[in-house]
Amino acid sequence: MSKYTDEGWRTAYAQEQNRSVKNDSFLEMEAAMRQIKAHWEFMTSEEFNPVPLALELLDGSSLGKDYRVFKQMKGQLDKALQFIVNDYYQGFNSSIGTFGGVMQNIGGKFNERVKEMKSQLKTCKETLMSKRSDLLQLWFRSQQYKEMIRILDQIEEFKETPEKLEVLLREKHFLTAAKMLLDAIKTLEKKEMIGIGALSDLRRYLKAQQSSLHELLIEELHNHLYLKNSYCDSRWVKYTKDQKTLPSPLMEWQSGKETRKISYMTLKNKKNLQVNTGLTMSTPLSPKSPKPLNNNITFNDEDEMIVENLEINPETDSFYYLEILIESLSTLKKLPQALETITQRIPIELYQLVDKTIAEVEESQKSKINDVADIFALDYPENDAQMEILRDLLWTLYSKLDAVLQGHRFILDIVEKISKRQEYQKSDSQNIKVYSFIEIWKPVQSEVRTLLRDYITEDERESISENTSEASIQEMIKDRRARDASKQLFRFGDSDTTLNEELNKQYKRDISTVLQNSMPEVFAKVPDERQLSVFIVDRFANANITAGHKLVIKPDAFNVSIIFKPTLAFLDKVKKIIPSSAHQSSADFTTFLDDFVFNVFLPQIGDKIFEIFRQSTAESDAFQEDPNYKTYSALPVIKSASSLMMIVESLCAMLHNMASHKEEYSKMIISLLTQYYVKCFEQYQATVSKNKGEANVKDDANNQGISATWVQQDQLSEVLGQYPYVAEDNAKNRRKRRQLCDKETRIEMNFKKNREISLGQLITDNKKLTALANLYHSLKWFVAKIWELRGKDSTGNLHSTKMDDGNLAKINRRWSSYGDVNFSLNVDDEKKKENGDREISLPLTGEMANRFDALLATFQQLAEQNLFTLRIELRCHTLHYLDKAMREGNYQLEYEAYEPDPYVLTLNADMVKFNENIASHLPTKEHKFVFEGLDALMEHLLVNNAVFIRNLNTNGVMKMTRNILALQQNLKNIVETPGEISLERARRYYEMFNMGPVNMLTQIKEQGAIFSFEEYKIMLEIMYKIDPTDMQTTPSTRRDSPSSNRRLYNENLLELNELMLDFL
Repeated sequence: MSKYTDEGWRTAYAQEQNRSVKNDSFLEMEAAMRQIKAHWEFMTSEEFNPVPLALELLDGSSLGKDYRVFKQMKGQLDKALQFIVNDYYQGFNSSIGTFGGVMQNIGGKFNERVKEMKSQLKTCKETLMSKRSDLLQLWFRSQQYKEMIRILDQIEEFKETPEKLEVLLREKHFLTAAKMLLDAIKTLEKKEMIGIGALSDLRRYLKAQQSSLHELLIEELHNHLYLKNSYCDSRWVKYTKDQKTLPSPLMEWQSGKETRKISYMTLKNKKNLQVNTGLTMSTPLSPKSPKPLNNNITFNDEDEMIVENLEINPETDSFYYLEILIESLSTLKKLPQALETITQRIPIELYQLVDKTIAEVEESQKSKINDVADIFALDYPENDAQMEILRDLLWTLYSKLDAVLQGHRFILDIVEKISKRQEYQKSDSQNIKVYSFIEIWKPVQSEVRTLLRDYITEDERESISENTSEASIQEMIKDRRARDASKQLFRFGDSDTTLNEELNKQYKRDISTVLQNSMPEVFAKVPDERQLSVFIVDRFANANITAGHKLVIKPDAFNVSIIFKPTLAFLDKVKKIIPSSAHQSSADFTTFLDDFVFNVFLPQIGDKIFEIFRQSTAESDAFQEDPNYKTYSALPVIKSASSLMMIVESLCAMLHNMASHKEEYSKMIISLLTQYYVKCFEQYQATVSKNKGEANVKDDANNQGISATWVQQDQLSEVLGQYPYVAEDNAKNRRKRRQLCDKETRIEMNFKKNREISLGQLITDNKKLTALANLYHSLKWFVAKIWELRGKDSTGNLHSTKMDDGNLAKINRRWSSYGDVNFSLNVDDEKKKENGDREISLPLTGEMANRFDALLATFQQLAEQNLFTLRIELRCHTLHYLDKAMREGNYQLEYEAYEPDPYVLTLNADMVKFNENIASHLPTKEHKFVFEGLDALMEHLLVNNAVFIRNLNTNGVMKMTRNILALQQNLKNIVETPGEISLERARRYYEMFNMGPVNMLTQIKEQGAIFSFEEYKIMLEIMYKIDPTDMQTTPSTRRDSPSSNRRLYNENLLELNELMLDFL
């Protein structure tokens, strides 16, 4: 059974719903408001008009509003309001009662109390307005007592001022100390204080402190300006290995606006400087943790003064400290004097900064300084100990100079800001004369110039050219040299030096005493030997001349490759630091470097290079084999070529460090190459010249050997120059080379004619042959290396270069197509690693490139001339000895000969020696070229020189065969392709002698002609012993030849002629 009926359930449910609604009345209200906002929000507007809504509700069409929904929403809203009233009606009732009670109290007792207060105020007014003389006297006396108490309080404060001032100075809160000091002095100067005698000593003490504070501020300013304080270490960066740029850790100058990078520091110093712009930094600068933030601090406005924070150490932020010092000097009204002092001390402070940096580098690099490098070493490796010392000095010093210039720029901006304040604008006496940035730059420029001169130039920092026989660098760059200002024009010869020294010592003692008395604290920090030089500034001295510093390495013109990179990086920084108010452009601040390069460096480097070039080419072993050639070439290279290559590479390295002077370096390199070509040509001429005892050989037109004379003939050199084009080993090229050899042989026979080549016309000195081979490969190696530099762009990538002249392009093609230069690749790779993968190139353009290419072409021609001379010399040796063997040899023997002819043996020995002299100095293809076609020449000589054989028999044929076999075997032992060597044609030619005339003609008829008509004719003459030199009408026969031989000879000759006509 159910406990409730259906009606009971409905009643219970309704009661439960009412309780729920009562408890959640605000939820109902919120639901109703959401409904209104979703569908009826337009009714909540202040400009709502109910009439249109009413009309839309009465409209039953689809365009009207749903009246039923509107009534439901209204009912829901009424219900929610009813729930709220039911829930809070008690509070409404109690508030109404309370309000009534408050209104009743205000209307009764409050009015009475107001009336009573008005009556009392009126009585007080009347009493105060009554006049009483006794009260007036008491008032006057009270005023006097107050003034006395005020003065006594000030006196008590003045007693504490020295102690407070000492604490502030010790903690280096100078701005607060300056204000306190000036306030105290100003107060003590008032009339009421002047009469107090007890304050006289205090007044004098504070005035003395004002002077001391001024001096102290100047010293502190210079300590931070020139990085003497340890807190300034965060403003510059010490050199790190392989450093390429000049970092600036704290300051950045962008678009004329000054910003400072901020760094983290420890949490205990969270408070930093505060400026009146309302910007408060919670992460001040600290040298111990130089991590840059993205935030920037901007400078204060002109009328705002920096507020000093007494809770921190001001020195932790060097720029903030500098601003405090400048503001303190401005407060003391000593800013103009301070600026003048800064200007005067710039040269001395910079000199001390450079000296201190040198001492620091010496201490850190102490172990490397003792390693002395060769002053004439041109190819300094990048990791060389001496060069590392110089890099350390330059990058560190330039980082410090950059910080110093930034400090000066910061001071100039601060002073300019201060000068725009009203107190300085109104008063003419307080006008601030700000020194210009150029006054700072000139001493820095002088120090940089001195640094460059000390480590680049020699002979007391000035170079004097001593070259007489070589071209002067001044002539190449058209530069005018100034007189050496360091040289003394005259001297006081009659002066008393002893008296002068005594006077100087006395003046030094007097000045030292005055300085020690005036500035004992500062003066005590300076060593005795440098005290005067610190404080005495010669204002009339030449600003462009600075005393030199101690050198960490020896000066050398080739140090420029190390010096100019940091110098240019420093100058780039200077251009960014230059203020917009400077009257000179940024380029004007770097013109001194160009002046130094043109007036000092280029003449110095030119003189040194040409002096080294003169030494390397004038020595007796200049064209001898370099003992260290294996480090850069597989084959020997002469010393002068390797030395010159080192010079050129050094110049190329300097060229990339000084790209703006590329033309001057290019001219220098071209001049070097031109002079070296002259030296090489002279060496070639001396090598191919004949000995003194053989100079006047008959039929010789000049003092050169016959091979050099023939090589100069265009007809022969043109043929020889075609060999490289057919160097590839294939059937077509082999046939072409054979044709070239035949053509060459004909040309040589035409040059020789019927004359004998004498021994005096040949190069018989083995050293000369070696010298020719060595000179050839050295020139080829040198030009290939130069061409490699020439063929690279500034990034070190290879690119194709074309010569404008067609002949030069042809020579270049011939050069690159024939032969190889054997570089030692492993050594080059190691060298690149040592040099830090430094790429060296020689970028040339325009007319300079054409001149350079033409010069390389002349080197190539000279190298080829050496190679051609070797080839022709060997062939001339062959011509000489085979001529001797044929003309003077005995080939009518009574017995069999077991040895070849002595001249043949001599030729074989000569060829072996020739090969030994050149084999180790020539590449494989060039060696093959020298001996190529020699077998064809031998065949030609053996066959065609048969006309010189007077008598021949069977034993003579055997001897000739032995000659041929000996030559053939010896040549096979020498060449790389012995299978191509054959003298079979010459052997068959002489074997025809044993066949007899009839059999020879029969063989021609049956097998065809293998020799020419002249060659067959000569063999017939030998067989019939006919003397071809007999020009009589009735030809006389050779010795012991019967008269019938002439008839038989003529018959066989006619038959031969008929047979040869058939084979034409």
